[in-house]
Amino acid sequence: MGDINLEVWDATGNKRLNVQVPDDVSVERILMVLADRLHLPRHAPDGQLMSYKFHHRRLGIQLLDDQTLVQQNVQDSDIVRIQPEITAGGRWHCHLRASAPAG
Repeated sequence: MGDINLEVWDATGNKRLNVQVPDDVSVERILMVLADRLHLPRHAPDGQLMSYKFHHRRLGIQLLDDQTLVQQNVQDSDIVRIQPEITAGGRWHCHLRASAPAG
């Protein structure tokens, strides 16, 4: 296919890159390269590998990792924000037990 010109912002908006990326490559592959180019951390403070996601500014959605930019209607000169993926829960587990109503 072709290439798409994007403006990529980090989560704070302080670091910005203008890039040309292939429009037929999965978002996941593009994210790995751009996170490195923005010098974003590879590991979280707890040592876990960091995972990043794209938030598309014009569309107001998070882009899916396994789809290409074209499949998600990303257009030339669009702005995307690269954000760390936050996974809630971690190692903590909560067990709830429903009790029968008193009566």
